[in-house]
Amino acid sequence: MESDWIFGLFLIPPLVSGRLAVGFFRAVRAGNIKNGAGRIIAGNLIVLLFLASAIFAGGEAYYRFAYDATDSFDYSKASKRWFARHFHLNSWAVRDDMDYRVEMTPGKRRIMFLGDSFTAGHGVKEVGDRFANRLRRDHPEWEIHVLARIGYDTGDERQAIGTAASHEYQFDEVVLVYCLNDIADLDPKWKQAVERIFGDLAHPGWLRRNSYFADMVWHRLKVRTDPDMKNYYQFVQDSYRGPLWAQQQERLRELRQSIESRRGHLSVVTFPFLHALGPKYEYQFVHEQLRQFWREEGVPQLDLLSIYKDLPPAKVVVNQFDAHPNEFAHALAAEALDKFLREQVIVPRGAGAPPPGKPDVR
Repeated sequence: MESDWIFGLFLIPPLVSGRLAVGFFRAVRAGNIKNGAGRIIAGNLIVLLFLASAIFAGGEAYYRFAYDATDSFDYSKASKRWFARHFHLNSWAVRDDMDYRVEMTPGKRRIMFLGDSFTAGHGVKEVGDRFANRLRRDHPEWEIHVLARIGYDTGDERQAIGTAASHEYQFDEVVLVYCLNDIADLDPKWKQAVERIFGDLAHPGWLRRNSYFADMVWHRLKVRTDPDMKNYYQFVQDSYRGPLWAQQQERLRELRQSIESRRGHLSVVTFPFLHALGPKYEYQFVHEQLRQFWREEGVPQLDLLSIYKDLPPAKVVVNQFDAHPNEFAHALAAEALDKFLREQVIVPRGAGAPPPGKPDVR
């Protein structure tokens, strides 16, 4: 295999330097190398070369064969391999372990979760551990679909609803899984930052292109030093305080109208930024603006900030380099959503909900 061949190259330096070190110290013990500064310098350099190359080979073995995790940006080779291993798409080109019918199943309520990477389960190895799949398992009387893709923003979600409708998809309950950065596609500064972040991926050198360890070290340094990556979420606060918030409200209003015009019903669940949880959570005002907006629109909303606010970020994120919700966070979301859907969405419509194809007069 090519990966084994490449890995073999990284074993040559520690093997060669190790053998050189053994030979050098044997020569020293035999008295074939005279005392002096030259012997000390040469010995130190050989040992340093051996240790450095051994550490590199060990790191390469770990990140190439054992490490199996994501990063927030899907930036590293290891993260891309994780997706190849665990992120499998159905016939709708969305992550799930089942295909979807456009026609509703008689006797079942249909719930579509519309969202981005939080909904798709970025970083969650088993698709069954996502909140949507947990709900499907607990409620066989519900027909649960997940229309979610990595990187979706509100503009993408509006298009996704239109695409589903063009295939004569029958809508019932649509739950918008809202993340605070869903406003991002309106902000030109965000687009420029993304272009800069991913621009470095276009032309990697040989070592980073072929070494998982070198790629990971480079990525870790980039996360800590690149201002666009360190302050990636700063634009969110600015967006909700400026004129973009008015544009976002109009888009969300149009999304609701689009769903209702197709005989569906919209509700919303909002995820906080889990990496920023704590007593000084900086995005509280965004949640308040969203709650006020959905209240005025008459749309039922569940804000998961109340569920996560007292938890340390490390307990609910995938890892220190991936701020998406982990399996525990998905389990908490599923529990809260179960109660929310039964009390405010499914039961209130209940027997009064029209059959598919009939207008909903409310």
